[in-house]
Amino acid sequence: MKKVILMLAFVLPVLFISLHVEAQTADEIIGKYITAIGGKDKWTQVKSLKLNGYIEVQGIKINFTQQAILNVGVRVDAEFQGQKIIDITTPTKGWSQNPFGGRSSLQPISEEELKQKLDELDIQDEFIDYAAKGSTVEFLGKDEEDGNEFYKIKMTTKNSNESVYFFDVNTSLIYKEEKTVKQQGQEMKMVTKLFDYKTIPFGIKIPHKSEQMGQMLITEKFEINPVIDENIFKGN
Repeated sequence: MKKVILMLAFVLPVLFISLHVEAQTADEIIGKYITAIGGKDKWTQVKSLKLNGYIEVQGIKINFTQQAILNVGVRVDAEFQGQKIIDITTPTKGWSQNPFGGRSSLQPISEEELKQKLDELDIQDEFIDYAAKGSTVEFLGKDEEDGNEFYKIKMTTKNSNESVYFFDVNTSLIYKEEKTVKQQGQEMKMVTKLFDYKTIPFGIKIPHKSEQMGQMLITEKFEINPVIDENIFKGN
């Protein structure tokens, strides 16, 4: 018994030290990232936003507009071949219209779909005050891709959504996000790569290009804190 106690006396402090170092490493990486994108003070002033841009896929260009109010609603509008595509998310309900996906009119989305989208309502960066928002992080070590080194951090949000983020060792910016999502009852791995970070007049740095599943999303205009009518988030 004494031998076991002595072993525990040695192992437990080492365990706690390891956990502390891991948490500290994650927070140091996150802290550098927040500084790189403009700082916490700037991001916490973001209460609404409007984006305009387009999606490029197989040589086709699809214009879109995204409007959002912090923790109130997010709405995306696009049009392709004369057909309207609409996506709306609120804290309690969501709606979708996509004739190319079998939804010719605005229809409620499932609880599972809504759960996966709820984190989008936090239009301030997900790493700003992440613990206060109910999220946890885990440092997963380093990785390499295309000759570059990245720190990997796994985030689990209060909605139980998990993502692994790749932070560039040199710039401290996020290069890639990996997560598993459910679509039509099937699980699939979704990878999003972020490019072309630029500082906009508001003083925050945002990626202007992202790539996902062979599609390139280009944002041409950012408006921070525009006046947005909350009625656009109603699905009826």
